Amino acid sequence: MSHNKPVLQISNLSVTFRNKNEVMRALHDFSCSLYAGECTAVIGESGCGKSVAAHAILKLFSDSTEITGSIRFDSQELITCSESRLKEIRGKRIGIIYQNPDRSLNPIYTIERQMKEPLQSHNISIPGAMRDHILKTLKRVGFPEPDQAMMQYPCQNSGGMNQRAATAVVLGLMPEVIIADEPTKGLDKERLVDIESCLMGIKVQNQSLLLITHDIPLAERIADTLIVMYAGQIVEAGPADEVLSSPLHPYTKGLLKSLPRNGFIPIEGSAPPLSSLPPGCRFANRCDCVTEVCTHQCPEITLTDTREVRCHLC
Repeated sequence: MSHNKPVLQISNLSVTFRNKNEVMRALHDFSCSLYAGECTAVIGESGCGKSVAAHAILKLFSDSTEITGSIRFDSQELITCSESRLKEIRGKRIGIIYQNPDRSLNPIYTIERQMKEPLQSHNISIPGAMRDHILKTLKRVGFPEPDQAMMQYPCQNSGGMNQRAATAVVLGLMPEVIIADEPTKGLDKERLVDIESCLMGIKVQNQSLLLITHDIPLAERIADTLIVMYAGQIVEAGPADEVLSSPLHPYTKGLLKSLPRNGFIPIEGSAPPLSSLPPGCRFANRCDCVTEVCTHQCPEITLTDTREVRCHLC
């Protein structure tokens, strides 16, 4: 696949959380590039660093968090970008759909007001009436009666409806990059189809999509590039169809075996705590192919023509 210049380029991104008692290295040397009209999906178990990577892009952490590496967007370095400049970028140019709509929607505002205020705050002009834009966006995310939906308060909606409303708020700003953090969590099958169609529409409209998900079949259907994470590191990355059809890393193979269609065979054991990482491969204690070198030497990323893999055996 030929690419133009990436819309967003992340290089060697690391995130460390510190408190009085411990140091947690939540993300280590994360790199990826996002392109217009394409989806990059990040998969892995809970706590592997997927959401940390997403939130680091917009520096959505406290001042005590240490962020190193590079995040380039529109010729700007976001890691060293001023807070005032970041406020101009957040939402308007890089939007994020959170996995918990209860935290992103104001309980005392109607959906219409929650969509209108960000547009006014960023001085975004809409061709035609703003109301028509809001109705069109709500229809796009799957509300069959958007004129009624826009008058609702979050407490009047189901969790799935609020997830769609939160998605509409982000899409209404028409950002160039959209980060979707578990956007289908809690949705029933019918509404999942609505959101999936909406995510596909992001690509059609030539926006860039970074999808954080546990839903491997969803990533399989819409992702162009797939990143597999484990214990804060990328362990495999490449074209989504290649990674899913011929996985190289033992962890990727284990994830695919855990799918119902492949026998629902779980990976035994658990990931190491990020505050106490082993000296060798972070997957060694769960790997069926472990060797002596795996226990004391952390593997580096190996590059092929189209793939990246972090394994001593590859």
